Amino acid sequence: MNPIVALHGFTGQGADFDPLRASLPPGTSLSAPDLPGHGSKSLLRDIPSYSLPAHLDIISQAASAPQITLLGYSLGGRLALHWALAHPERVARLILIGASPGLATSAEREERRLADATLADFIRTRGLDAFFKYWHNQTFFQPLLKLPTERLSPILERRHRNDPEGLALSLDNVGTGTLPSLWLRLKELRCPVDLVTGEHDEKFTRLAREMGAHLPKARHSVIEGAGHAVHLERPDDVAMLLG
Repeated sequence: MNPIVALHGFTGQGADFDPLRASLPPGTSLSAPDLPGHGSKSLLRDIPSYSLPAHLDIISQAASAPQITLLGYSLGGRLALHWALAHPERVARLILIGASPGLATSAEREERRLADATLADFIRTRGLDAFFKYWHNQTFFQPLLKLPTERLSPILERRHRNDPEGLALSLDNVGTGTLPSLWLRLKELRCPVDLVTGEHDEKFTRLAREMGAHLPKARHSVIEGAGHAVHLERPDDVAMLLG
């Protein structure tokens, strides 16, 4: 198995992939860097560190082997698509969990950019407790929140250790409304692409079906009983897909 580079989603961090790592065969290499504004990088205040090129450089540093399996969840999936298109010869396989290529039209991107800016301001002014009360109220997070306490508590504790300004800067600079659309470039990806969504994540399951029509080598797996955060809810199933 090629070394795996795994990219977490918004509010997460590299440690989110520890359950997946534990489910993989012994000796499997899995690198999961923290992204700007998250985890060990939550206190970054240098704005250029939040640029798309800075994120792609973090992935390049983690991708030490000539070829890798690149896995990305949500925000991490969007970034994985950008890196795979910039380095097609380096990606043996691409795994996208609850991810999209962005928004197709400039009007959609501008509407989302304004919404992301409003959310960033909410995080800055109201703090993490109020933000997570809103954020976790989304339907596709309900399967995650029903995990046993011993599994859920570490996830929520990590999320609450983030810094409000770091999360806001992440939204400002690599939110869905800010990043360019990659819909027209999906056809360029020649490596196998696994699109993974949860049964209870209707939005991203629909998007995965649409993406599959544009990708030359796509496979879509819908994980029974799961929501948006499939890697946290069903790490064993993701490990089987990687096998």
